Amino acid sequence: MTSKLGTLAILALVGGLTDGGWQVRRAAAGPVLDDAAAARELLAEAHGAPAVLCALAARSVQQRYGFGPWQPPGGEGDTSAALHWALERPRGEAAVPVLLDGLGNDDPCVREFAARLVAQIESRIATIGMVRALSAPMAGTRRAAAVALGFAETTQALDPLIAHLSDDDAPVRAAAAWALGGLDERRAVPPLRHALADGVWGVRAAAAQSLGRLQDTAAVGALINALKNDSEERVRLAAAEALGRMEAKSAIPALADALSDRSTSVRRICAWALGQMEAAEAVPGLAKATDDTDREVREMATWALGEMGVRGAAPVLIRRLQQDADPEIRVRAAWALGQIEDHAGIASLGVALRDDKSTEVRTTAAWALGQIEDKESVPLLAAALRDSSAEVRGNAAWALGQIGAEHAPDALVAAVKDPSASVRQRAAWALGHIEDAAAVPTLKDAIRDADHEVSKTALWALSQMDDETARAAFVDVLRSSDPEMRAAAARALGGGHINPWPWPQPRPMPRPFP
Repeated sequence: MTSKLGTLAILALVGGLTDGGWQVRRAAAGPVLDDAAAARELLAEAHGAPAVLCALAARSVQQRYGFGPWQPPGGEGDTSAALHWALERPRGEAAVPVLLDGLGNDDPCVREFAARLVAQIESRIATIGMVRALSAPMAGTRRAAAVALGFAETTQALDPLIAHLSDDDAPVRAAAAWALGGLDERRAVPPLRHALADGVWGVRAAAAQSLGRLQDTAAVGALINALKNDSEERVRLAAAEALGRMEAKSAIPALADALSDRSTSVRRICAWALGQMEAAEAVPGLAKATDDTDREVREMATWALGEMGVRGAAPVLIRRLQQDADPEIRVRAAWALGQIEDHAGIASLGVALRDDKSTEVRTTAAWALGQIEDKESVPLLAAALRDSSAEVRGNAAWALGQIGAEHAPDALVAAVKDPSASVRQRAAWALGHIEDAAAVPTLKDAIRDADHEVSKTALWALSQMDDETARAAFVDVLRSSDPEMRAAAARALGGGHINPWPWPQPRPMPRPFP
């Protein structure tokens, strides 16, 4: 492989250029990745690459584009006009003929780049040229044209792409099937259903994926059949994902059965799909999946049970929280118990908050107790204000405010003087929600906190108190050198509304994506 192609391969691999945002996940069926070997191979291929391609590859790796202030100084190709053009949008129509010629290049990497770049130019000439390229003698050009039209998402390509579902070349058929999924045209559904019977698995997988994007319920039966009966893992994977995107309730039995599929990737996507549907009838299958030998399947099934919000799932989630050796899955279990707001989970969440070795598990357990909003949790959360982690203490403070105890625990009042500004702010916010006048002296002191956000939140908390001494504190703040604090105090004295900023509510959403 030449240096040029090697650098382009880096772009394709780490930048996600080869199949676009809706690619079929080939990694699921491949061998276990050897990270060290992959890194050595990429660096070897990058050796001696032209500066512009090296810089473009580097941008792809860092997943930041453009020329903003986050770009480090120096580096290969930073001043190249070609690199700037490649990363800028929009691109001028003058490039269209060059890029259309690129679709017919003998080099597959040139075709890949040309397809993506020409698709980004809104031009009648570009559209006509891409459609014409679908009839090129070389299969590689036809495939590149189909990919370009898929990225362009132009409805003028509908009939030509449907026609190429019968192309003699399987990669062209697969690219056409993939491209049709982006056109949002229901006329593509019947030919894509027919493509599910193609003799090449790549075509079937692309068709299944596109049917999911089009979300036409007429395709549900064909997708269920593919999930149940296709011998190729990647087709079953695409069918399960499509059914999940469509939220097809009639597919629930088939998806639940597929939680026993021999492929861990298929089982994981089926759990995700069932979570999308929030259907109680899927709980038994998902409960069984939480005991799967594969950690990613257990993680997704745990997430799905929380996403459904079915309280009957609490015993299963409690078992995951108590017994799973993987801290990430315990985090999911704690989050899920907070999502379903089942009071049966309080005791286990309290144990996790006190004893779990993972800071993230303890943090999420505190959040979950706040979500459940049961005063039984107040002593557990008050004790957590002594946790070694500031994030745990902050979530515990927030949770106490969320629950709204009748009187503020002494530990919460003391937390307004915590070493962490974030904890102090959340504690002040919580005291404002509880509205316990006994906290007024501490909040008056907090108005002079060195951290600006803490002082503003303390002022907001005092505005919630029906207390004369709290109102007197606003008069003192009117003499502040900070105009924002003076304005907030004036609004408070006038009965206006002030909000703490930033809002100190934690929102952990540990959703594992398919």
